[in-house]
Amino acid sequence: MEKTPSEAKDTEHAPRAVDWENPRVASILAAAAKCFAENGFSATTLAEIGKELGLRKSIVHYYFASKGALIHEVQSYAYHRYLDQVRASLGAAEGSQTKRALSAMRSLRETIRKNPAATALNIEVWSASRRDPELKRRSAGLQKDARKLIGEGIAEVLGADASKIPQLEGLTTLLLAVLNGLAIAEYVEGDDAKTNEAFEVFLFVVRAGLKAVLSGGE
Repeated sequence: MEKTPSEAKDTEHAPRAVDWENPRVASILAAAAKCFAENGFSATTLAEIGKELGLRKSIVHYYFASKGALIHEVQSYAYHRYLDQVRASLGAAEGSQTKRALSAMRSLRETIRKNPAATALNIEVWSASRRDPELKRRSAGLQKDARKLIGEGIAEVLGADASKIPQLEGLTTLLLAVLNGLAIAEYVEGDDAKTNEAFEVFLFVVRAGLKAVLSGGE
């Protein structure tokens, strides 16, 4: 049966499930991340994203109803890829409990350091979030997921129940804030040595705290 004009309009604007395994969807997300990072959210159009791939704007629009919907999905896609790398970093740590925890943190730092485009994208997303409550809500959810995963990873490498580690939530919040902050400083200043030194100072403080936790101290 042929759809009425109103039904066709409703279908056109209905949200579509995004299949990250679809090669075309993945290519659009990658191109959008590149354009947003290089040109900024405001200056980027769906037509420019399509041009990056040799596609018409209508094809991009078929998969993503708007630029806002697209940046929502780009950040979610990029963050879940990042979380996969976090899991791998935490799982690969070896040595004593303290060494494993510090090794995992260094791996997290390297994961972010090697992907400056992700930092540029995050800056754009955080800026756009000021004007987009939904993007802000989703960004907050992704940050919460990252803190939870890091907390579980730290608990695992320490061989302890996460609920029994004092101030674990505060530690994961601090760690994520430090990683994001150093990434931004490095992106803006381009000074690897300075940010690496700052991170080592942070790890020195964390090491002292972990020793106190493992020894049963305050």
